[in-house]
Amino acid sequence: MELKANKKKFEIFLEVTKELNKLDIIPILFGSVGLFRKIGEFKQAQDVDFLVPAEWLDKKWKKLIALMGKINFKLENEKEHEFIREEERIAFGKEEELKEMTDISIEELEISELTGIKFKELSPEQYLKVYEFMLRDNYRQEKLMKDDKGKIDLIKKYLEKNQLKRTKEEEYLEGWKRCQADFENYKKRQETLQWELAKYSGLNLIMQILPVLDNFYASTDHIPADQKENPWVIGIMYIQKQLEKILEDNGVKEIEAKTGDDFDPRIHEAVHNSQQEKEKEGRHKIAKVTLKGYWMEERIIRAARVIVE
Repeated sequence: MELKANKKKFEIFLEVTKELNKLDIIPILFGSVGLFRKIGEFKQAQDVDFLVPAEWLDKKWKKLIALMGKINFKLENEKEHEFIREEERIAFGKEEELKEMTDISIEELEISELTGIKFKELSPEQYLKVYEFMLRDNYRQEKLMKDDKGKIDLIKKYLEKNQLKRTKEEEYLEGWKRCQADFENYKKRQETLQWELAKYSGLNLIMQILPVLDNFYASTDHIPADQKENPWVIGIMYIQKQLEKILEDNGVKEIEAKTGDDFDPRIHEAVHNSQQEKEKEGRHKIAKVTLKGYWMEERIIRAARVIVE
């Protein structure tokens, strides 16, 4: 029953706020009804509290009274800026006093909108500041018999519960982020693996082609000059070029090596040293290339076999 009553008071707040918006006033929902909106558990509020710019309670006060009259609210207490309609009571305060009481800036308040009706709200943390300040107000506590201590306890209980909830949500979120990161890393590893597989999928076949090409070179390197225009020689040379094109299309390149080059053990394989008996310190030179070497995508798939001197 009490929660339903508070919901009804909030509906009254929206009814009045709709009219205030027409005057370009975005009021602050304050007091017990506002607190009920935030923590969701509360006993029945006695009235509906609004905070508006101070000018509406001073030089524009009569204009505000007229507006309230349009929706059948009568002025009940001018000093407290209270209005009444049947059993429903609403009260206005100056929004500037919020900063004076608690150092809460109006600009930092959340702006809410429901069915086109705009109003500002305090967070539970901001309400805690408000009621802790009010608890030090002897007039409010003794004369008005306000239960601010009970409200403070409710807010603290809500914040503690909500903090535990946020902590768990953050843990779940962090766990989800880790899983997401692991999955992304897995996807990248799989993409790299697929790329590697695609890149080297033909390596086995290429390694079988190389000896065939070696035999072509061994044969074509010794073709007599007077036979080079012979049709069958031209056909053999064409097949050799086809094999070379297959290697090129698959990213295979010949390792450059020729007589007189410095011997490089990273890309050359020495099959014979013509000066083994009198080897001396210093760089060796390539005397002859006996078998071509090849790269594939920056990887040596076969070193060039050479005789060094």
